[in-house]
Amino acid sequence: MNIRRPMVCLALLFLLTLLVLAGCMGGAKVLDMPYCTMDVSPLPCWVHDVALLDGYYVGVGSSAPFAEGFTPQKFRAKAMALENLIHQIQVTIESSLEVTESQEQIAGGETLASRAVTRHLRVASSLTLTEVKEAGYYMDPSTCIFWMRLKIKREVADNLIALKQAKGLYQLTVDESAATPAQKLRWIVDATARLSDVDFSVLPRDAGNKSHLSELFARRKTELEQNGHDRTLWVFSGTLELRTALAFRLRALAEANGAVYLDTPCRGTHDCLFLAREFRSKHLVWIKANAETSTGFLGIYKGFLRVGVSRFDVDTGTLLSRQSDEGGTFAFDEGSIEWPRLLEQLLATEKMKPVLAPQ
Repeated sequence: MNIRRPMVCLALLFLLTLLVLAGCMGGAKVLDMPYCTMDVSPLPCWVHDVALLDGYYVGVGSSAPFAEGFTPQKFRAKAMALENLIHQIQVTIESSLEVTESQEQIAGGETLASRAVTRHLRVASSLTLTEVKEAGYYMDPSTCIFWMRLKIKREVADNLIALKQAKGLYQLTVDESAATPAQKLRWIVDATARLSDVDFSVLPRDAGNKSHLSELFARRKTELEQNGHDRTLWVFSGTLELRTALAFRLRALAEANGAVYLDTPCRGTHDCLFLAREFRSKHLVWIKANAETSTGFLGIYKGFLRVGVSRFDVDTGTLLSRQSDEGGTFAFDEGSIEWPRLLEQLLATEKMKPVLAPQ
């Protein structure tokens, strides 16, 4: 009987077992982290279900283990919990304020009145960890996944967000140069209303002083109410090419007559008055023009311009006066027709003065 064969088999089996064990031990090193077993308490219900806490907004986040250790894992879980907390707030209260001034399109694809202004004041995302408290944590010993729950008092969050919205609206009146005075005035009125609802007694001391902010908002409102209310606004209606050619001269003529020219088209009385009210103007001068070109003797070009000017009281919408005139000029080529000079000549006549700048 040959006894070497069974011995060889046993030796091979022993080596195979060692290899298998070594492989298992090598795989286990991924989760061989002492802190994974630091908490062997039962799995809390809030891990898979954001349990509500009376009077609080709650957020839950988790993180897989990091090779660098527990500290970055905890930081990641806290960041995820804060993101979840902010989401809970955003779907519960108005934490995203959208300010929109819409426009309508007119023939030719031009935009009527002042351009659209849209701003999102996402103030919930500005909540900081100083305002948020930890409300529990859990380490899964089998996976090393770390869970964290955060909370913030509802009254604190609601009032902080209302305060930050009010401050954001106020700042829009300072920073948004494209907005009209009327738009800014609406923003400061809204900011004042939101500020009046804030209960500073539940906020941190560094949240600010309600009396100081109220005075600041009131001064800004007064400033906006007084801004430009006695001025005259000039607007022009014509083709895009003609408006582009005349814009510089119209601006200069408006300034010479103590007015402000707005290079934004309007198509009717209602639309032009809307523009003037947005810029809080006292009077509106609406200039309409139509240009024609033709060729004559020896190929010389003639430019013909018809101009109509109307003056309105903006508050009442009353037509105060109206005049029209027409005239022509000559040039050796079409591109050399001096439309701006022709316009200035037509507007400089005696009959136009009462409409443009009455004494």
